[in-house]
Amino acid sequence: TSKNLLSQVRSTMTSKIRKMKEILDDLLSRNMKDLTDIEHVLMNEYQDEVHKMNEHLAQLQELLEEFEKKGQKMETPDLMSIHKRIQKLKEIPSLKLHHDHPSFQEGSGEMDIETLEALFGKLTIPNALKNSIQKIHPKKPKLASRIQKIKALHVPDIDRCRHISCMKSKKTWVGDELGNLVEIDPKGNEIQKIKTHHYKQQPTGFHAVTLEDELLFIDQFDDTISKLTSGKKKKVVVKFREWTPISICVSHASGDLLVGMVDDSQQKAKVVRYDAAGKELTQYEFHENSTKRLYSRPHYLAENVNGDIVVSDWEKQVVVAVGFTGNHRFDYDAEGGHPPGTIFEPSGICTDVLGNILVCDNNDHLDDSVHMLDQDGRFLCLILRLQSSTLERRIRALGMDDSCNLWIGDVDTNEIRVYKYLE
Repeated sequence: TSKNLLSQVRSTMTSKIRKMKEILDDLLSRNMKDLTDIEHVLMNEYQDEVHKMNEHLAQLQELLEEFEKKGQKMETPDLMSIHKRIQKLKEIPSLKLHHDHPSFQEGSGEMDIETLEALFGKLTIPNALKNSIQKIHPKKPKLASRIQKIKALHVPDIDRCRHISCMKSKKTWVGDELGNLVEIDPKGNEIQKIKTHHYKQQPTGFHAVTLEDELLFIDQFDDTISKLTSGKKKKVVVKFREWTPISICVSHASGDLLVGMVDDSQQKAKVVRYDAAGKELTQYEFHENSTKRLYSRPHYLAENVNGDIVVSDWEKQVVVAVGFTGNHRFDYDAEGGHPPGTIFEPSGICTDVLGNILVCDNNDHLDDSVHMLDQDGRFLCLILRLQSSTLERRIRALGMDDSCNLWIGDVDTNEIRVYKYLE
């Protein structure tokens, strides 16, 4: 059977590599023993030479002390005796060892996969199986030479798009600045619409979807995060007191909720991690070992593939990144992606499978654009720039679907445009 054949292949490979390991271990052991013996011989020789030198120094010291003791009272016979002894000690013994040191002569063969495979053997995989394996472990995409718009969807029942949440089912939730949430199909047709309330803070990144494609949304009427269950029923997940939630995202790795919020005095801001049931896990509020605050207004947030939480802080005019444990990773202020002296106004933010960070820049005096950063906050490029002379120019919302396509929401036209930038 296939299972027995695979077991036999595993057994053969394991036996061969163990044999090679035994040979290499034996070779290393013999060489190490030889080096230990050589070290013993050389150290004995060195100690002998050191002993000879110490004896010579002792005789010189003795002669010097005798000379200083007798001084000017020394008679001619004494001087002659000392002179003879000096002549005998005139030749200083050397510390020259009697053997050359060993050296290690490396083999002529290269230490690479091909050489080792020639000795060990190579696993041959039929092409048909290779194709099946690639489906299990697909290759990561790379940045395309140019960005391509693949479709545009008009969503009439929203007013100034603010946020986009893409689902595995190919459906999408779109939120506007009035708190409306509209679910659309892949062609842009409306499936359902719900209303949320935002009295304290303007709607920004106020919704997300769970790993099971369930909608999570913020409602400031009662300062809650709720889940829209089957049958359009609202189930409260987290209830807030003295704090107002303004942004939310769901970890693709753990399913945890990451929530950006401000306190009722509007003076404090933080990000809090909750598990899927709404239990608080971690707070991200200050730089480590400091009272310096990380955020002013965490309007949009996302989790990167390395576990970093990246926050678009419009008021602070930076993108702030912290690690999973809360260590401050970087602040991005558009250096390299912005003309000097101009203001960076970040809004919608998302990440991709390569760990790149994409963030909208909405400076009123410049063309709206999307900055791409690497996971360490270094500017890579402007992946998209919308000329102010065109209708497609004001963007706030970003989303990323499972096919690594970038979704962008236009503020003025209520159009959702989808771009392909990886291949």
